[in-house]
Order: sequence, then structure tokens, then C-alpha cells
Amino acid sequence: MSKKEKIVIADDMDTVLMLEEILLKKTGYEIVKAKTGTEALKKIQSEKPRIALLDLVMPEMNGDAICRFIKSSNELKHITVVIITSHGKPEDKERAIRSGCDYFLTKPVNSRELLNIVKGGNP
Repeated sequence: MSKKEKIVIADDMDTVLMLEEILLKKTGYEIVKAKTGTEALKKIQSEKPRIALLDLVMPEMNGDAICRFIKSSNELKHITVVIITSHGKPEDKERAIRSGCDYFLTKPVNSRELLNIVKGGNP
């Protein structure tokens, strides 16, 4: 039997983590949660998820810094990175895109968009 693919979700707000976990449980992926940027990076390095959902602004390390690390690593660059923010200002989107993220979403996240991304489609 093959191992379940994983999604790392990182956000410093418990409510967001809970809502994203509830939504993503239906996808069949194993959900791995992190509340700080440092914790997220450690879990990404150890768990090797297929997808990482990263809050743009987190304690210790921001989502765009984690994304730059992922995309510059031969071992991790295949991971689909979705940066999520509550701000949604043009400069936030530009910051996320410059980091190399695959997708940029604003909170509240549209569940259909997120599920399409997770399933490998377009938002």
C-alpha cells in the first residue's frame, strides 16, 4: 500500500488551520499543520508534502521566505506552494510571486478554488 500524500498547512491563526484542515480532509491527503514559519519549514523538510499552504505573514519566518527556500532546493522544488494572505494588496501579491509561489490566494479562501488547486487544476 502506498503512503498517503501530504499537505502542510501553515498559519498562526488556529481558526484558519482548523477550517483549512476540515476542507482538505475530504481530499484524501494527510494534513500536517504548523503555526510558525520555522515549524512549517521543518515539517516541509521532514514530511516532503506534495503541497504547502503558507500564510504570507507568520511568526519567526514569513511564507515568502519559506517559498524561496523550497523553490531553491533540488529536494523540495517540486512542492506546489500556495501563499495565502488576509491583506491581498498588490504589493503582497507581487511579494508572493517574486518568491516563486505557484498560486496566491486571499482570505477568506474560496473553498472551490483551493480544492481545484489541490486536485491539480486551475483555481
